[in-house]
Amino acid sequence: MMGEFSVRHNGQKVVLGRNNTLKYIQLLQLVWLHGDQGVTRDYLMRTLYDREELSNSGNSLNNLLYQVRQRMAKEQLPKGNYISRKGSMFITDENFPVRVDVLEFERLLQDAGEAETEEEKYRCYYEAFDLYQGELLPSISTEMWVMMESLRLKELYVECVDWLGEYCRNCNDYDTMYYVYTRAAGIYPYDDWQICQIDSLLAMGDAKRANQVYNDTVQRYMDEMGIPPSDEMMKCYERISRESQHMPGGMNEVRKSLLEQGDSGVPDTGAYHCAYLSFVDVYRTLSRNMERSGNSIFLMLCTLVDYEGKMIRNPEKLKERAKVLGDVIQYSLRKGDVYTQYHAAQYLILLIGAKQEECEIIFRRIQRNLREREGNRAGLQYMVSSLAEIENAVR
Repeated sequence: MMGEFSVRHNGQKVVLGRNNTLKYIQLLQLVWLHGDQGVTRDYLMRTLYDREELSNSGNSLNNLLYQVRQRMAKEQLPKGNYISRKGSMFITDENFPVRVDVLEFERLLQDAGEAETEEEKYRCYYEAFDLYQGELLPSISTEMWVMMESLRLKELYVECVDWLGEYCRNCNDYDTMYYVYTRAAGIYPYDDWQICQIDSLLAMGDAKRANQVYNDTVQRYMDEMGIPPSDEMMKCYERISRESQHMPGGMNEVRKSLLEQGDSGVPDTGAYHCAYLSFVDVYRTLSRNMERSGNSIFLMLCTLVDYEGKMIRNPEKLKERAKVLGDVIQYSLRKGDVYTQYHAAQYLILLIGAKQEECEIIFRRIQRNLREREGNRAGLQYMVSSLAEIENAVR
């Protein structure tokens, strides 16, 4: 039931219905999930039906039990009830025992808690971890009973991952540590498991892959949630920067590593695109050198809007238009300018050596090029401030 719902009998897949939202399938799932403890008729009826449906005499538990038996027979399974009544409780028919991944998962965690040695505890936790393939019954994840049970199982899974990760760290088994956190990040990509992935890679001395995990995570947050990296992720970036090491080399090797190369192997043209934290470093460096260089520097914030000047609500449309805007900014500006994506709908630009009166001209050029690509209904707004004004405002 974790990750998806599927049933197998003697190794063969059993199709219980055209979709997994049918009431008699949910009845089976509820009874199977409770194992030997069973569930009451009242609990089943309250869980499966809302108040309006309960008032309908046609929505009876007997009808659902009949549908279960009919479906099993249609799948050429042995004849039987599959759900039995024991006193006031409904339980799995003892003639048709069922192995349920959720119950196995919970049993393994209980065994881990009772294990006498660290090795035995590790085995139990790892088997439980391997069994957990995803959230409970995703096709009916909005059902209240599934939501409650899914949250409880997730807490157990987090406990399992935390213990395994710490055990592997203490054993210097960073490969397994990385695998554990990578699996967890795949199931729950917005729970910051990527931070632990990065820790694992840095412990292995692989700053390059750690940086790739960081970049992929930041891009996912930007594309799917429209938010910049969290404070914890920013700390990861700083760690990656500190721990990035290169083999000793001469000036030629250093120069090659510093040269900017595009995907085609030749230097990129147009404005320089960088990750947000790199943009912060560039900003702070330029801010420190303004007085000595004498350059005027402006910070521009460009925001995508619809033709009415409102935020774009369609996430796919916003993602695609933001990508186009990034391309437009690059070829609309000079090589000395720097830009980054700050939000799903926003870009920050550092205009180096520009004058106050030139900022609006630059924005109009970006806006014109965007509309040439996306049409006249593509809206864009901007704000601009000199770095000198920003520095004076915060002092």
